[in-house]
Amino acid sequence: MEARHLDADVIVVGGGPGGASAAIACATRGLKVCLLERSRKAEERPGETLHPGVEPLLSQLGVGDRLESVVGARHPGIWVDWGKQRRFVAFGGDAVGPWSGYQVRRAEFDALLLARAAEVGVVIKRPCAVTGVCPSDGRRHGVLTSAGPLTARMLVDATGRARALCRMRGLACPAYSSRLVANYGYVGGSCPVRDDAPALVGDAFGWTWTAMVRPGLYQWTRLSFSGPIDPYWMPEEFQGLPILRRTRGVDVSWRMPSRVAHDGWFLVGDAAATLDPASSHGVLRSIMSGMMAGHLIGAVLAGTAPESEAARAYHDWVAQWFQADLARMKTFYADLGVSVLAGPDSAHE
Repeated sequence: MEARHLDADVIVVGGGPGGASAAIACATRGLKVCLLERSRKAEERPGETLHPGVEPLLSQLGVGDRLESVVGARHPGIWVDWGKQRRFVAFGGDAVGPWSGYQVRRAEFDALLLARAAEVGVVIKRPCAVTGVCPSDGRRHGVLTSAGPLTARMLVDATGRARALCRMRGLACPAYSSRLVANYGYVGGSCPVRDDAPALVGDAFGWTWTAMVRPGLYQWTRLSFSGPIDPYWMPEEFQGLPILRRTRGVDVSWRMPSRVAHDGWFLVGDAAATLDPASSHGVLRSIMSGMMAGHLIGAVLAGTAPESEAARAYHDWVAQWFQADLARMKTFYADLGVSVLAGPDSAHE
């Protein structure tokens, strides 16, 4: 079918950092982009800590000078109490001085990226849920949505751990770990011990992350190796502080689909690969994968890169960093005397 019958050059499903970054990267290359987000507005979610390495990427996306508007705190590093060793892990520095990470208000950060996408011409449809995929004829790819069917030359799955398009296409998504669930919550008030830097504390039973998101608001995450935690559990340092949002849980098992790109589609962010939050840099990786996918899609649709080779290069790139992080996480947990690796059959689900 000819291009004039398409609704867009690229349809991005999911409006998180990965999806917004992919949409911006495509639109700034002159492509017509439609982004579908099922939620009516940006939602609070964990992942408020940003590595300083995100700064140049956000500048490329056109929001570097707006980051401070969503920052609640800055910090030079993270306290890590892992097994028998307690140390402060600094982000590093240069001739100008030490680098500082960011604590962002996540819903506002996500909204910032989507606002930039709209500025560069991305058509954003929300709330708009994807309910299925259409058969592909090799030149167009489509999705069924609550707003009707939509077609494009390329699809991007940025639906996070839900991997909506991945599941609808029946792609295998093997587990590389046992089932891991991270519970998280928010408290208010004052906790001076946590104001200067976040902390990651681990032992043979699990690990706990605590951080100040902004003055008067703190976030905690707990991953237990022994299964579900008490719904009223709270880190000791936050005991007595008022609970602002109920405890929630999210599956953070280590997974990577058998393919993260193929002719006509790319997976970005957590849809492409998932590790639990102790691996850090989750938002940074989402933005990088979105920008990389956008770069390759632009090259394919401009006719300067073969589609199959671009898909293969992207898959290999994601697989390489996933395997590298996987090896690092195995060592990281071994220091606690635990293994969270999947059983012999789990990696072939």
